[in-house]
Amino acid sequence: MLGLGGGVFYVPLLLKIGLPFHEAAAVSLCIMIIMSVTATAVYHSNKLIDWKIVLFMGPCAVAGAVIGSINSTQFSEKLLEILFGIMMLLSAGFMFASPEEINQPKPKKFGFIESRLNGITYFINLWLGVPLFFLAGFIASLLGIGGGFAKVPIMTFIFRVPSKVAVATSSALIVLTASAAAAGHFATGNLNLKLVAILGIAVFAGGYAGSHISAKADKKYINMALAVIMLGVSLWMFYRAYT
Repeated sequence: MLGLGGGVFYVPLLLKIGLPFHEAAAVSLCIMIIMSVTATAVYHSNKLIDWKIVLFMGPCAVAGAVIGSINSTQFSEKLLEILFGIMMLLSAGFMFASPEEINQPKPKKFGFIESRLNGITYFINLWLGVPLFFLAGFIASLLGIGGGFAKVPIMTFIFRVPSKVAVATSSALIVLTASAAAAGHFATGNLNLKLVAILGIAVFAGGYAGSHISAKADKKYINMALAVIMLGVSLWMFYRAYT
């Protein structure tokens, strides 16, 4: 419903039941693929996905995800928990301040691609988008959270994408980044396929229901829910790393 991919729930829950962080991240990414494919199909049927963003920013995020997953074991669990908390805290701060959704004037600089969805004209800033989406993919792969925590604020604050479109497009991007990251984690031996199979059924149902709700929900409530969830998860992760 929020375009997060679910990792902000999956990783803390998997840690709570006793999985080490690297395995929790790998399982989270795998079940995220199932959820995101389901949600993407629903969003596409409602014409909410900006496929231009997927086309131009997707490869950047995938490259970051592959590099992050391959090198994930180089980072300690405590460091990853602290990083998880910091990312959620920063993203929550962004989502509390929702930008106004208005038609944007055409930039005079080179490197902007025009797009229009949900009645709003906006521009994809390639100069900022390419490095930021690469970084989002890298961090999301390390933490097992899909990247929606960063991609949604990037799209709404930098590209000025309408919130519903940003959430829907984030789900489509997560299919790419989560698949690439999960493959990297599988190669490093972090993936528990039995657990993925069991949890995948529940994730499919949740993704189908949540995306239908999101397509009709008020953007103000989507942003507020996103911010509150991120803030709560951030505080829990800091507490876990400290204890």
